[in-house]
Amino acid sequence: MSEKKAWYTPFTKSLINTQEIIFLTSSLLAIGIIVYDSINDLRNANQTEWTFLVIFDTVLLGYFVTILADSHSKSENRAEWWKWNCLQIIALFPLLGTAIPGLGEAGVLRFLLLIPAIQAILRMLNIAEGGEVSVQQRITHLFIIVSLLTLAGAVLTLMFEIQYEDECIADPNCNEATLVLTFDNSIWYAVETITTVGYGEYYPHSVGARVVATILLFVGIGMFGTLAATLSQLFFSNQMWRNKQREDFIAKLHLLTELHDKGDLSDSQFVSAKKRLTEIRQDDEKELSELDAATGGIARKKSIDISERKERLDEAKQFFSEIAENGDSKDKK
Repeated sequence: MSEKKAWYTPFTKSLINTQEIIFLTSSLLAIGIIVYDSINDLRNANQTEWTFLVIFDTVLLGYFVTILADSHSKSENRAEWWKWNCLQIIALFPLLGTAIPGLGEAGVLRFLLLIPAIQAILRMLNIAEGGEVSVQQRITHLFIIVSLLTLAGAVLTLMFEIQYEDECIADPNCNEATLVLTFDNSIWYAVETITTVGYGEYYPHSVGARVVATILLFVGIGMFGTLAATLSQLFFSNQMWRNKQREDFIAKLHLLTELHDKGDLSDSQFVSAKKRLTEIRQDDEKELSELDAATGGIARKKSIDISERKERLDEAKQFFSEIAENGDSKDKK
């Protein structure tokens, strides 16, 4: 009997790499904290909000330190480990440290987290080393990555544009209606940009927003191109798999029929073997009945190479010997 999978198997099978998704999200949050603080100057403008942000930033840095400590403990070559992780360690300069006189600009080091974030993206898309990723997982990862980057781009654009609003109002050549000043408009603008559609009702005015738009454009071109290629691969691989399954099924039925017509299998054994094939490939029951109607034609078809046919029959006889024994035991019962 073929092993049957539970009906809930497709829902419980993991389609995402949770650790990589959490790491990517945390990296974007850690960068966003520094950007938000630098734009709003919270340490001088709002001490309460700045204190909360410092606490949240410390928790995030603790998460990264935990990952690095675990990776360091498992590393066999410590010198090599420091070589590949020194930039990530430098990137963990805390928000609290920017309050130290002379170190206010050190927060820009946080952007070095983009390096391990990009590495995580490449691993999830099976572009870098780090284990096999199925086509279904790659598609799921693509949707998650695009969603996270779209959200991050929308939030960063909104922060830069809000800061630029006063300057735009003072400039007679600046069209205020095209500024991205609300969260829903920022999401819509980010979706337009990352999909490279760009209707033009909103566009970036500040330097920071333009940098974000440039990144979103390149990400959109790469991600959606990869998504199209992955979907094509999924459809092609599924079709190839089904064709192979169908060819294997027909070949086994062909050999089984020849054994039956040669008298090597009794009627009951032949029926039992066909039932076994049907259980293995349940979705081909219709094809099995159609082929069964043409059993005589298949059996009468002569092979050009007699020796090759004999070898195939011997292999088939050995393959179905267990089925034949099961058929005899059932007849006795």
